[in-house]
Amino acid sequence: MAEPTALKPNADPLADLATRIKSLHAQVLDAGKNVVRKAIEAGVALIDAKRQVGHGNWLRWLRDNCELSERTAEVYMECARNRQKLEAIIAGAANMTLAKALREIKPNLDKGNDGAMGKYEKARAALIKKLAELPPEDVEDAAQRTITELQEAVAAMKPAKAA
Repeated sequence: MAEPTALKPNADPLADLATRIKSLHAQVLDAGKNVVRKAIEAGVALIDAKRQVGHGNWLRWLRDNCELSERTAEVYMECARNRQKLEAIIAGAANMTLAKALREIKPNLDKGNDGAMGKYEKARAALIKKLAELPPEDVEDAAQRTITELQEAVAAMKPAKAA
């Protein structure tokens, strides 16, 4: 019967842990940089697809083929459109989330969320989401009716011109 091999006592378990922690931390930092880079790459592909599917077909194509929300697609495309700015920031940053990337692109994005424009942006996004849920044959008609109603509302809000 073979004698069991003796476990080699570790000279410094804390040094091994420190090495492991440093390696994992480097991976976290690398992943943080790659999040935005991958979002940029996805955005470039989405922009190309949007161009190819043609006017009026984008949302349906996105929904049927990409398994991501319209909002996520918009974020990725916004990152792609601002690629140079984000790449410069990534080069000097330890990590960057998509939320931070958006704040870099649009610094006032978070500031307006409580005000009238923030509420408007939320309502606009909700309306577009609802339009995307309609049957394809109803989307254009619903959008046109909404545009007409919005134009009438804006006209009613304008101050009367002095004669």
